[in-house]
Amino acid sequence: MTTGLLSIGEVAARTGLKVTAVRYYDEIGLIASTSRVGGKRRFAPDVVGRISFVRRARDAGFTLEEIGGMLDDSVGDWRAVVDAKLDELVERRRRLDTMIDVLREVRRCGCDAVADCPAMDELGPCS
Repeated sequence: MTTGLLSIGEVAARTGLKVTAVRYYDEIGLIASTSRVGGKRRFAPDVVGRISFVRRARDAGFTLEEIGGMLDDSVGDWRAVVDAKLDELVERRRRLDTMIDVLREVRRCGCDAVADCPAMDELGPCS
């Protein structure tokens, strides 16, 4: 029975992906179709949330391989992938917060050019 199942077009529409991307995610195992009707893939409604996770992870810099590792419960090393990525994301957030603070200071300064701003002298070495 296919009641409640979504066509690939419906999944694409609900997630904002192109049909080709949904098909690709299915082919590489990030999502899975539950059945085929007339040769066409059908997906459980929860695939929309899974794709949302994939998209957010991609936006955060995860590779499709890393995402697959997190979503593949059979491997058992998803926690290691998550832990490594958490450390990386925290460090990236720290660097972004620093740059945001610097840009705010440069903007407040009122200099004619960013390169001439005294706030640049206060930055110190990158770390």
